[in-house]
Amino acid sequence: MKISAGILASVASGLVAISGCAYDNYEAPQNLLTGRIVYEGEPVGLKQTGTGQDYNVLELYQPGFEGSASIPVYVNQDGTFSAMLFKGTYMLVAKDGAGPWVDSGTELYFDVRGDTEIDFPVTPYYVIRNVKFSVDDEGMLTAAFSVERGAFTLINGKPDALIESISLYINNTRFVDDVTNRKKVDDTSLTIGDHTITVSLKDAALADYPVLYARIAVGTKGVSPKIYSPGSVQVK
Repeated sequence: MKISAGILASVASGLVAISGCAYDNYEAPQNLLTGRIVYEGEPVGLKQTGTGQDYNVLELYQPGFEGSASIPVYVNQDGTFSAMLFKGTYMLVAKDGAGPWVDSGTELYFDVRGDTEIDFPVTPYYVIRNVKFSVDDEGMLTAAFSVERGAFTLINGKPDALIESISLYINNTRFVDDVTNRKKVDDTSLTIGDHTITVSLKDAALADYPVLYARIAVGTKGVSPKIYSPGSVQVK
């Protein structure tokens, strides 16, 4: 997995800060941690542009160091993350209010004794599944997908009452979200179940770009972060 220089810098500086003199005479960390944020074993798509706080949704701790501070973990839009660590025992937690999921207080402990892979489980308010993008000969993009409940049960007889928005985002780079996009198309039906959104790639906002990428996002009332389809898909 490709490691982001920003992630390495943040984690490396965090480790120096929390360890004091303990590692002054040691080599740089050599153990690669890779992971995913998942719901029912499937990756959760997130925002990756804007300020760093928008995608710093996890925090890493190394218990046992007196006065240790958290190490920010920046998550990619496909729900993956990575960091270089020293050997030891670590704890990973989700920052309260930072993701489109219930703040459950989950603390994931794991040992690093070499390259390590982990999944961090969350329960989103809503889940986007079965996403398919297709483009016809006339340049009409069709996004077909389904929206399912995650954390919510039936609320006052209205299972879809807390959906705030369902949108298709399109951008000319692979980074696509509600901050970074060239075109947003809102679905008028804010319900759970199957959805279809269409837009012409010949639209004035899109026609001049030789390459385009798309994603779906669902917003929840009272929750700032949206959930996205994992990653982006090239549609042109």
